[in-house]
Amino acid sequence: MVIYTGSGVCRSGQTALTLLPDTVFIESGPLSARLSPAWGGRMTHLAHVGIGDILVAMRDKSFEPLNWPRAGAYPLFPFHNRIYGASFVHGGVKYDLLPHPALGHDAIHGPAHRRPWRVSSQSANHAVLTLDYQPDAEWPFAFRAEQAFSLDATGLTVELKLTNLADMPAPGGIGWHPYFLAGLDCEAQTDATLEYPLDVLNVPNGQPPTARTSTAISASTGYTLHFTDWSNAHIRRPDGLSLILEADPVLSHLAVHRMERYLCLEPVSMAAGVLGAPEEDRIGLGLRTLAPGETLSGHIRLRIEPGAV
Repeated sequence: MVIYTGSGVCRSGQTALTLLPDTVFIESGPLSARLSPAWGGRMTHLAHVGIGDILVAMRDKSFEPLNWPRAGAYPLFPFHNRIYGASFVHGGVKYDLLPHPALGHDAIHGPAHRRPWRVSSQSANHAVLTLDYQPDAEWPFAFRAEQAFSLDATGLTVELKLTNLADMPAPGGIGWHPYFLAGLDCEAQTDATLEYPLDVLNVPNGQPPTARTSTAISASTGYTLHFTDWSNAHIRRPDGLSLILEADPVLSHLAVHRMERYLCLEPVSMAAGVLGAPEEDRIGLGLRTLAPGETLSGHIRLRIEPGAV
């Protein structure tokens, strides 16, 4: 494993990769990944030597925290999706957050993917990134976020951890937001049994989830869906590659976003928009309130089956 603090070329076997500054490179068998701690703890590349890119590769030469690239994969701590009005009530107290400038009055996806992380552990096929977050206008509670990435010959395992560093109980969740390189010619499905009714901004509208009648993820573009009660999601690419995504039960929700050239399958621990729900309803939607020092954790497994290469 190589970490660069300047530009350069990393050679592994017969593969030559030009690395951006502060890039972490890990590999195992046919798989390799690149991580950029400074760019919000992102995985910028995931590739198979016989197939090529698995995630949409990040080509950007600079990073804009509020206009992040639609590529790679990034962490979702301590919430995901929108918080309407950039405010929520916790323990009877109202907390105001800094809105995202492109969303008017709303906040989105938590602050962790816009902050620099540090490398706390590394080896040839494994890396751990850590963020110690102090309260500011984007989130009022201190926390530690960790992402552990492990490659083996058949896939990627991601472990996510959120620890409450505040001196009071704090709400939180974990999740991961990958952009899979999967056009509309790719078949996709999930065994999720329940789907949330959505409002006009694709956020659950407060009604209970309804039973799905099909496992298919539609081959159309420009939509977002929110599922729960799932154990796996599957992408089949025309080149023979199969991607099977699984997660621990704590990551019981799955957000799906599809565009022409990519498919986002986002394992998350809570329903989108949950902080806007009445406090008494939030546990049933997956939101955890962590005691001081308590940790919420979960694993995501991506199996990569090349087929005939």
